[in-house]
Amino acid sequence: MSDHSLEADMDNPEGSPPHLLTLEDLPDIIILSICNFLDAHVINMLMQMSMRFNHLLSGDHYWRMRIGHRWPKLYPAIPVDPFDWQQACVEREHAHKVWTNVDDCLEHFTYNAGLFASVDAVHLMQDGQLLATGSRDRYLSLLNLQKYDVNKPTSKGDMKIYSNCKIHKGWIWSIKSLDNVLATASWDTYIRRLDLNADLTMIDNFKCKSAVLDIHIEPNGIIAAGYDSRLYLVDPREGAVTSMKIHKRPVLCLSVDDHFIVSGSEDKTISVFDRTAGKVMKTVELESFPMCLHCMDNQLWIGDKGGKLNLCDTTGGVFHLVDTYEVGHLGKVTGIVSTRGALYTCSTDRTVKILEPTRNPDTINTLTSHTGDVAGISYQNRVLASAGSDVCVGIWRPKPTDVLTL
Repeated sequence: MSDHSLEADMDNPEGSPPHLLTLEDLPDIIILSICNFLDAHVINMLMQMSMRFNHLLSGDHYWRMRIGHRWPKLYPAIPVDPFDWQQACVEREHAHKVWTNVDDCLEHFTYNAGLFASVDAVHLMQDGQLLATGSRDRYLSLLNLQKYDVNKPTSKGDMKIYSNCKIHKGWIWSIKSLDNVLATASWDTYIRRLDLNADLTMIDNFKCKSAVLDIHIEPNGIIAAGYDSRLYLVDPREGAVTSMKIHKRPVLCLSVDDHFIVSGSEDKTISVFDRTAGKVMKTVELESFPMCLHCMDNQLWIGDKGGKLNLCDTTGGVFHLVDTYEVGHLGKVTGIVSTRGALYTCSTDRTVKILEPTRNPDTINTLTSHTGDVAGISYQNRVLASAGSDVCVGIWRPKPTDVLTL
């Protein structure tokens, strides 16, 4: 018997099962190297299966290094503490994978049945299953996206569950929702609240003194941007509408939280109204007037008339203008949505862009399915919708096979 065979027999005495090498037998550095080739959501599942993997991969260090290695630009665009680096990594990798492989990962279709004019507003709700649209033919439509099967083109007609041209007498310019209440605002100067549980029966309506260009809805009120340079504050409990003038020109866009009302105007300023103090805390001046706003994670993103993105640091309520970026839009930036996975923008240049959510963001993809201006976008639960002047709505949603386990 050779010395090698003797050693093997001593390591594996007769009757004992042979030892099978598993991932848990590998050194930490090898496991981390293997993880670099796995999708982030796969690693997330591994962590739930093994205490060792969970201990090795939990915490911020690995996930920050992973993001920094793949995307070296500053992320988040404004530092946030605390910050869930693991979840952020899952979101970034998924967004990058999906939007660089649109045909493989997403179903894309357009909807134009019963539309006869430019679509100005889109709003996704109920986890991206319902889509409300407002168009210049004054129609408010409600679509159930779950009823459309891309393999059955005739099922597109099944999506429409509501359509009415008598809700407003002017263009419907903004649509928002909260729970089962849908709020609409129009050039006819009215804001209306509709009950999603009762076939969009009107709950109440409120008249302003000018066209309403944007709205924010919250449990005890509505805040509206007026063409007459005023902010309107609606209290449905009292049926009261009050206003305040803090801009010199029409107010075009809003971003609101519990502390601040941030408004953008044609006077080329962003106004920060402190809700507790009841006064304007700061005014930020821009080179080109703002068209759209979105605030998240200490960062306020502003899309402007010149096609640029502006970034403000909102940490501690400072609202400091950090920088302005060229991202490739050739027209006005008409819509912006910020997520931890990507920035979504749209423009009168007929495109929708998906950008990295970093300082000086790079483009992941540019969608060119519209043949007219894109007036707005909505994003929820990995579903993207766009409003087009080409009399249609664009929709991108995950294919059934694109299942992400978080």
